Amino acid sequence: MSGTGPEQATSPGPKHCEGQAFDEPSPLVRNLAKVPLTVDQRRLVRENLGLVAVHLRRHVSNLAAPRRDREWEDLFQEGCLGLVDAAQRFRPERGIPFASFAFPRIHNAVSKALQSKFQMIYIPPQRAASRASAGAGGSSASGVQVPKMHDLSAELSVRLTAPCRPSSERSLQDTVGQRLRDKYERAVRAAGKWAASKASPRGDRRKLVQILIEERLLIPQDEAKRALRQVARDTHSSYARVAQCEKQLHGMIGQALNADPEFRALWTLARSSPTGADIAIDPEVERDLLVTGCNEFIQRYWRADPAERARMLHAVLRLSRANIEGIIRGWFSRLSNRVREELLESTADLQDSPPDPERAPA
Repeated sequence: MSGTGPEQATSPGPKHCEGQAFDEPSPLVRNLAKVPLTVDQRRLVRENLGLVAVHLRRHVSNLAAPRRDREWEDLFQEGCLGLVDAAQRFRPERGIPFASFAFPRIHNAVSKALQSKFQMIYIPPQRAASRASAGAGGSSASGVQVPKMHDLSAELSVRLTAPCRPSSERSLQDTVGQRLRDKYERAVRAAGKWAASKASPRGDRRKLVQILIEERLLIPQDEAKRALRQVARDTHSSYARVAQCEKQLHGMIGQALNADPEFRALWTLARSSPTGADIAIDPEVERDLLVTGCNEFIQRYWRADPAERARMLHAVLRLSRANIEGIIRGWFSRLSNRVREELLESTADLQDSPPDPERAPA
């Protein structure tokens, strides 16, 4: 592998297969084989191959010993797989240096190779169910199990950010896992935007929040997440400050998802289905989600005070992107003469006001 083009980095070396029965490649190799590298991604790999050597020198001991000479090439190759994975996932617009983004993935690939002794048959780790997840969340008045914050920090971070694997026998369509992942990522982004906007005496809270989101909350594999102590070193922060910031983000994410009735319905469906999150969103499921969301909105409307109700109705009109005048005409036609007169009297002061320039044509 010392030759080094990015093309060589995307396939395992022959030494790994000597004397072993090959069943299927590891998940990393399998994922890399799905999508070829673009020109920019190949350039990233080619220009940053030195990161793999830097990682090996810093974190793998005794590589210079003759009895371990073989492992340098093998480990360099495994590190290149992590580098290629980083190049495929890297998004320059997020503002994170590529080296910072790539090192955790290089470390993950090399560590897995050392731990598995370069075996090519992937054996999923056996993880004991946490005591917290045994409770499966709290119960609401409707009997729906609501995910708690411990789900978001452990179970959800793996289940919702991990790529969904749709069945090859089913056409590509929206699945429960994809819908859950989209909702989770939106909640993460919203929590990050709110947290980054808070005042910070040091003025670097935005950078800290961005690293926590990109390098921890949106990374599905625990072993691939950047360690909190590493985040603290990179941001020149105390460990307590970093841990507290992540705890606040988890709390905001949990609050947002618990308030989403569709998320709770999808979560319950995924836990009760034999196929888990791979179940397709068919018209029947879509209709059930629509009814669930509509009923929840109506209940919240009747719990709100008059001013809040007006705001909710205005939000429906503003966000619906429909023919607002047509909606108003439909409502207006169903009112009695007396009610129509009251509405016109209450808005008489707007009779001579200039029209809204964004007003849709009649």
